[in-house]
Amino acid sequence: MSINLCSVGDVMLGENVHHFSRGIITKFSNDYTSVLSPKAYETLSEADILIFNMESGFAPDDHFLKRNIINGVYLAPEGATAIFRKIDAIKIANVANNHFSQHGKQSAGYSFQLLEKEGIFVTGRDNTPLVLEMKGKVLKIWGVSLINDKNYCGQYFLSSYKDLIRDLDLSLKAGNEIRVISIHWGDEYLTIENEQQRALAMELSEAGFDYILGHHPHVIQPLVKLNETWTVFSHGNFIFDQNFSKLTQTGLIFNINLSDNEPKLLFSHQKEYLVEQVVATSPEALNHYCKRRFHPRKPLIMRFRMKLELVVHFYELNRSVIIIFIKRLLRKSSNRRNGEN
Repeated sequence: MSINLCSVGDVMLGENVHHFSRGIITKFSNDYTSVLSPKAYETLSEADILIFNMESGFAPDDHFLKRNIINGVYLAPEGATAIFRKIDAIKIANVANNHFSQHGKQSAGYSFQLLEKEGIFVTGRDNTPLVLEMKGKVLKIWGVSLINDKNYCGQYFLSSYKDLIRDLDLSLKAGNEIRVISIHWGDEYLTIENEQQRALAMELSEAGFDYILGHHPHVIQPLVKLNETWTVFSHGNFIFDQNFSKLTQTGLIFNINLSDNEPKLLFSHQKEYLVEQVVATSPEALNHYCKRRFHPRKPLIMRFRMKLELVVHFYELNRSVIIIFIKRLLRKSSNRRNGEN
């Protein structure tokens, strides 16, 4: 019997600094299940296993009655987990990223307990895989981040491009074993993978990994097959409040039947934070999409668009956001002046 595996990218059910008090929590707090369209739920529920990158932690609902821009960003109410109850699949959250545990060990501990309570498996806490036995197969699913994290508090598996293979400490692969790694890597806003990603993907393939599922850039990057390893360099955002461009509101849904090993791909499209559409695509069309949208200065362009969105929607901004925005502008201006002296 076959196993259908599905993966999506970044799932951030809170609000980032720029969208504090005007983002996902503000819009969907009365009904979090409406963040996904019926078609999106249907698509995800066709899978036996769903893997996603959980890019926000959780807190009790009453925490948000007194939240501020320091303790209330990249954090979702416990009620947000209602989304997952409507997805009829085994759900696996990768927590190895730079936002899930950014509020410290206590916050991460609460989040782990809540996910467990909701029946959501977790990977990425350390270098040991989540192990699932299904239909004669043993699936081993790792989670890891390779991104520098100034708030790192030891609650997830953090490695580097150079050390990952060593840090994984892999055993000999069994004949019925399927190896999957959910990996936080790459450069933000670039639609083509970098050389480090390509080199490490080949190392992971040679180490016996069957599927490499990437995230962090917030935009989609290509799908390639290295030897027998399918590699999604980046899924882009699935649920995120980065509404300043179409690129950051478009994600990849990667589906694969482990028997025939042929991917079925869909684009997901957000509008006003809602995952509104899912549209079928092909590996060729996907890679053409990434190539056409690549520019080496894209990160600079995207950050400009991010700031422009703040200016255009200035009338919506919470006072705390305005203060932080102005402070950052003044700091950058001061740094430039000091650099000229």
